[in-house]
Amino acid sequence: MVGMWRILKDYCYAFTAKCIGQCIARLPRKPALSIGVYLATTVFWLSRRQKGRACKHLKQSLGIGQPMDEQLARRCFHNMGKNLMEFMQLPGTSPEQIHRLVTFEGREHIDRALAQGEGAIILTAHFGNWELLGASILANGYTIRGITRQLRSKRLDAIVSTYREKVGWQGIDRDRSVREALRCLRRNELIAILADVDTRTQGIFVDFFGRPAYTPYGPVALALKTGAAILPTFIIRQPDDSHRAVVEAPLSLQQSGDKEQDLLVNTQRFTKVIESYIRRYPEQWIWMHERWKTKPK
Repeated sequence: MVGMWRILKDYCYAFTAKCIGQCIARLPRKPALSIGVYLATTVFWLSRRQKGRACKHLKQSLGIGQPMDEQLARRCFHNMGKNLMEFMQLPGTSPEQIHRLVTFEGREHIDRALAQGEGAIILTAHFGNWELLGASILANGYTIRGITRQLRSKRLDAIVSTYREKVGWQGIDRDRSVREALRCLRRNELIAILADVDTRTQGIFVDFFGRPAYTPYGPVALALKTGAAILPTFIIRQPDDSHRAVVEAPLSLQQSGDKEQDLLVNTQRFTKVIESYIRRYPEQWIWMHERWKTKPK
């Protein structure tokens, strides 16, 4: 009986999400973003746990106390609400519209990396609108795949996958990511990895805002194995809700021959780059995520 109830609830959530997505897709962009802010504000005030976690993390990481922590946390929720609306509208957005929406900087770093013939790793985070970042890279003519994690709801996951596929974005399931990622890099393609969350994949503890955070070392392991460049890449929401995508120069990697030490040093390096962007634009990161949940033994 419990199993049937879960299946029914899962189906209802997915059906509702699909209907809402179809409605949002037909709206002009500005009203859709306003709806996103309204929904995010509602969630902010109703979800005490998420709100409390975001405020706690802001205080611990940036030293921000009341009432500034609540104001910044609310802006963080607003960004997430806008992200959701933009994601729902992505399938109906043409490459030309994406070009008008996103200013793309640093493509020369991608071109130089691909000229080496070993692919490249787009290292990013759950920052800005990361789904739009992938769509923007595709709109600029590159082949890119992202390592993703399945949602708990299989029906919701199917809807999200369909939205991505309509843009041309194909995911690589996290459980089989290494082999598939190696194939993509051998074909001289781009692989996108979001490496800023507490995860069950292989990782290592590095400093993140002054505290040890369990961080996936997959980007470094792939780079050291294949010779592919790691390109830190971030998308930043602007005050007028346009976006600026920035591709940085390749991350300088230590290659001492000591595998464990190289994984540690280089994972710390890319984590500091992610932290630098979050410090500059704190309202655009997911402070409600339990980033420091896993503790060192």
